[in-house]
Amino acid sequence: MADFRARAQRFVEERFPVAEAAFLGGSAATGRATESSDLDILVVLPEQWKADSFVETTDYEDQLVEVFVYGRDALQNWLVKGREGRRPVLDKLIGEGIALTGGRAARDLIDGSRRVLDQGPADLDPAELGVRAYSLSALLDDLVDVADPGERFTLKATVWREAAELALLIRRRWLGTGKWLFRELLVGPDEFGLVAWAAGSHDTDDLLRAGRAVLDAAGGRVQAGFLRGVRPPGL
Repeated sequence: MADFRARAQRFVEERFPVAEAAFLGGSAATGRATESSDLDILVVLPEQWKADSFVETTDYEDQLVEVFVYGRDALQNWLVKGREGRRPVLDKLIGEGIALTGGRAARDLIDGSRRVLDQGPADLDPAELGVRAYSLSALLDDLVDVADPGERFTLKATVWREAAELALLIRRRWLGTGKWLFRELLVGPDEFGLVAWAAGSHDTDDLLRAGRAVLDAAGGRVQAGFLRGVRPPGL
């Protein structure tokens, strides 16, 4: 298997020699990469490009590279967005990735991102908790009655994703997308059986039980009486 770290370092040295800091993240940093994996690389630019940012997918040594390039101010803005959205993609790339450069800039970024990741996301506010619980409640009801195989498949995938996200959030754990959502679930105990379901038979009744257990832990079903927005007086 290729030495992904060495390849990533060569990429940064050749394509971004001015980099103030750089990190390799994703599967290549966790040891799960295969020969067909791409490289996820974050590049931090010096002061003169502090407000600039772009993401580019390119080829390097016959491998796809997705490179996230940010000046320091732009990077901070995107870090904040990820934290507020509870999907700290860049913090994970920095805090759980592999530093491709040394120096104070890289060390400071690593320390900051690791502190954020260890703290976990903010608690769900009542409004967002209500919306998520309402949505999962409705989906579970739909799944009980669905007869069409295509609709059942779609509902099961949606129920699992929404249950997984709610399970993580009520335990103040970060979210992920795609395979990274499943990997976030692997970090802690599988108290609701969502990991076992995804890796097992995909039985509908088992998923219904798991989803209901998540709802119970979140405060219960939310349906009749649920209100979004403000109902004006007189209506």
